[in-house]
Amino acid sequence: MRTSLLAAILLAGTACAEEPATPHQTPVISCSQSAGAAKADEYVRQCLEVSTATHPPCNAANACELIVDEIKRGCAMLPADRPAYCAEYLDDNKKK
Repeated sequence: MRTSLLAAILLAGTACAEEPATPHQTPVISCSQSAGAAKADEYVRQCLEVSTATHPPCNAANACELIVDEIKRGCAMLPADRPAYCAEYLDDNKKK
């Protein structure tokens, strides 16, 4: 009886811990796939250079949009002597 009760508790805990299924979730296309390896590597390098995050999304396996958003965020937080490429990302923010 105790074994059955323990098994039921463990199974219930496992069921609650699982993520709910999301049937309409679109798969993420990596930056390497969508922009090519060279451009993805450039984004990753820039992202790592300006990000202040503890675990930044600066990985070519992530979507380019996520990496570029982190570059924009990092560039916006830097003082006036930020890297020259930040101008491109900050100008993008002003257009929106």
